Amino acid sequence: MSPDKPKSAPKPTPKSRELQARLRAAYPDARCALDHMDPFQLVVATILSAQCTDARVNLTTPALFARFPDAKSLAAGRLDEIEALIKSTGFFRNKAKNLLGLGQALMARHGGQVPSDPDELGALPGVGQKTANVVLANAFGVPALAVDTHIFRVARRLGLSKATTPEKVEADLCRAFPREDWIELHHQLIFHGRRVCDARRPDCAACPLLDLCPTGLGKIKDPHLGVKLLVPDRPEALVLTGASSLRPQALPAGEEGARGDFASEASRRSPRNMSTPQRIVSLVPSVTELLVQWGLGARLVGRTRYCIEPRWIRNSVPTVGGTKDPDLARIRDLAPDLVILERDENPKAVAEALTALGLPWMALEIRTVKEAVAGLRELGERLGVADQAEGRAKALEAMLKGRKRKGPRTLTLIWKEPWMSAGPDTYVGDLIRHGGLTPIGPDRYPTLTDEDLAALNPQIILLPTEPYRFNRRHQTELQKRFPDARVELVDGQALTWYLSRTEAGLELVKDLS
Repeated sequence: MSPDKPKSAPKPTPKSRELQARLRAAYPDARCALDHMDPFQLVVATILSAQCTDARVNLTTPALFARFPDAKSLAAGRLDEIEALIKSTGFFRNKAKNLLGLGQALMARHGGQVPSDPDELGALPGVGQKTANVVLANAFGVPALAVDTHIFRVARRLGLSKATTPEKVEADLCRAFPREDWIELHHQLIFHGRRVCDARRPDCAACPLLDLCPTGLGKIKDPHLGVKLLVPDRPEALVLTGASSLRPQALPAGEEGARGDFASEASRRSPRNMSTPQRIVSLVPSVTELLVQWGLGARLVGRTRYCIEPRWIRNSVPTVGGTKDPDLARIRDLAPDLVILERDENPKAVAEALTALGLPWMALEIRTVKEAVAGLRELGERLGVADQAEGRAKALEAMLKGRKRKGPRTLTLIWKEPWMSAGPDTYVGDLIRHGGLTPIGPDRYPTLTDEDLAALNPQIILLPTEPYRFNRRHQTELQKRFPDARVELVDGQALTWYLSRTEAGLELVKDLS
């Protein structure tokens, strides 16, 4: 069941050591994305994950495990009932047969327990090499390195393997990295593939591995897309400026270096090339508040209508429309020497339009609390208040120290009709994790049905007062629907306003955990 491995322990190369160090720094929270409590739940969830997202599996398994908590109950289950519970994961008929066979095989051969022997594990219905490796690593701590679509793509882009099958890529990775690092590396590469090295639009400008990546540097064609990626003008500046995140575009070979794309503009308009701005338009509410906290309110010449804190700016700083659809003509007339954006809040088209108008801009990406720390430092340097920013960044880092416990399963709703939530891979999800709770739900900002909410089986439901104005009535209604959960109405600005209120958000969540 294991891939071909070298007869002697591999000797890490300088590149592999550097890659591992950067991955550890970038993804300290890397972990198995499938929710599980024991080896049985993990093997079932991994079987369901074939041709299905982990987020969808995590929505499906709470109801499945409530009905079939162990191998004995699964072995006695009806095929049609299993099919109904897992239908949303795709290929449900075949998966249901495998799950029924899995339960029966575990009872007949292993006393209802999942075996830790690779050969015995691989002989179970529905368990192939990838599934066996995932279970061995995450349930039993046996070094293994399962190669999924993310790892396959990332490993080949980084030049760690030229192989064309997952099995051969796995063997190459096992040769390149020490055995004791395989489990950690598996999760780190998956996180990197999901958060940065996207299949269609890799975010090379924000990549912590850019200078080690032959694909990102344009030295080779992207093995996944078959084209060369646009090379940033100054990759060293982009690596150092970790909070900026502007996507390069994949171009046909021979067209590299065209002006106007996000990566080129991020490099050309980096803080190292521009004087300290004195006329700032902020399209991000929390950044607007942060600038006032830093004593830079006099430099603000424009804001969105959602930039409402502190209250005095509502009467003194002109508005330029919304975050998604700002009034570009109004921004141009204000003649700013810097416009500040954030990738999730402001569309790419806004940055492109600002470039066309010849207006300088910078874009942050804040999806984790540590990226908020980096964002403080980047803004401080760009705006000429580096010392002030450094003091706040260090204070925030101090709050993040200490071991994080895995607290109650927490769902954060951000909208109603339809229900929407903030997923584990968002800033809110990471804030919750650092505060001692366990964020649940699909990644990003998914729409959820009533059935999805029930399937998630949350222990805590958070109702922030923005962006949707949840109130006591909503809290009471949800508490009736989820009598076993705690439904908490919380300060939306503390929970969602990064940079200016991250400290308040951490304190809020810690008080709830």
